[in-house]
Amino acid sequence: MDGMTATDIDEMIDRVMTENWQAHQRGILPTWTIFHRPRDWPKGYVARRFEINADGGEATDTAFVGDDTPEALTMLRHIFSCAGLVCLKRNHEDHGSVVETWV
Repeated sequence: MDGMTATDIDEMIDRVMTENWQAHQRGILPTWTIFHRPRDWPKGYVARRFEINADGGEATDTAFVGDDTPEALTMLRHIFSCAGLVCLKRNHEDHGSVVETWV
């Protein structure tokens, strides 16, 4: 997320809002979970979009990645907050790499 411009950030906010709206139109609850150094992205932070329905949850192909700095986490939080999402703190039963989930 280094070197991102205000336009880049605005585009990410728009993408979150658009994908969430599309999921809601299909009767799906979209969530975004931020992970810190998961097995498949040990370089830093990754935010993945999940879709929750009556049958459970499923990861989508949408993800934003950042380096292993506090600024990357702050940027992800800024994007989700500006998109109108609400943060759910990590549950003690979550996988150790989960930071938080945004709904």
